[in-house]
Amino acid sequence: MSANIKGFNSQPHKDTWWPGIKTGLPDPRVLLEGYGGRYVIFALIAAICIGVILVAVDAVYPFLPVNPLGGPSTTGRQGKTFWKNPGDVENLIVPANQSPTSQPEVYSMTVQIAVSDSRAPSLGNYRHILHRGANPCSLNWTPSGSSGTSGININSLPQTQDIQNYGSTGLPAFMNPGIFLDPYKNDLQIFVHTMRGTTILTESTTIADIPLGQTINLGLICNRKTLEVYVNCRLYTTHLFDGVPYLPVSNNVWYGRYCAFPFLGALQNLTLWNAAIPSADIRKLCPSTTISNIPDTCAAATATGLMTRVSLSGSGL
Repeated sequence: MSANIKGFNSQPHKDTWWPGIKTGLPDPRVLLEGYGGRYVIFALIAAICIGVILVAVDAVYPFLPVNPLGGPSTTGRQGKTFWKNPGDVENLIVPANQSPTSQPEVYSMTVQIAVSDSRAPSLGNYRHILHRGANPCSLNWTPSGSSGTSGININSLPQTQDIQNYGSTGLPAFMNPGIFLDPYKNDLQIFVHTMRGTTILTESTTIADIPLGQTINLGLICNRKTLEVYVNCRLYTTHLFDGVPYLPVSNNVWYGRYCAFPFLGALQNLTLWNAAIPSADIRKLCPSTTISNIPDTCAAATATGLMTRVSLSGSGL
């Protein structure tokens, strides 16, 4: 009996518990003891604990180059979201001191849009969805969100040259970007003012025939000479600028459904980045929510019929 015990202790690889013994494979217990296996196990446990801590911290304060679980990049996770559920509120704002976009030539943005009707109101003018830029109607307020103003009549505003120019088209003097509903059709027009030498250019691209009454996830990545446009988190088109994206420093304010010609519909979840985020982040950050309070087309069109006539009169049409 003592010989058997001694043999087991001196030659554990011959123990019949290990099925690999029949093929000549060494007993793993011998390997662990021979190569400090217990320390390897301790190191693996420590690495797992450190990894869990890093992932937990990164979820709150993004710092890793990419999310370890296949999520967006560090840059993508640093966006700031505004207008989380405003519905069809007019004259939304992100003031300059709260906007992360400080550069005219490099930025990214995403927003959810739902257009109820392309026939009203303000047929003949560009119907405002969203823009960063000039403020011809001189609407000033400091917190982000709704200004509390609505139903602005272009004729009730001081008839400055800026107002007259704005009233004739519905376009502010400076936009970077400017997102508008076409004057007559259900097309989205995206404008960016650029500068070539000393000449200011108005460059644009079109998203044709958008569906009505549905939530659209619109994304833009502006990276100096290119503008990538994403529709429902997929690349729709890439515009190559003739100039360099331009915006006066004083115009670094974002507006939604602005002033006298807001589009008929709703928007929400404007997210801004002060960088050109990786294209893959647009898909990884694609929202699963939709706009739930899209205005009823018939009711809204009836209610805005008078505004349409006033707007057309004010624009000289």
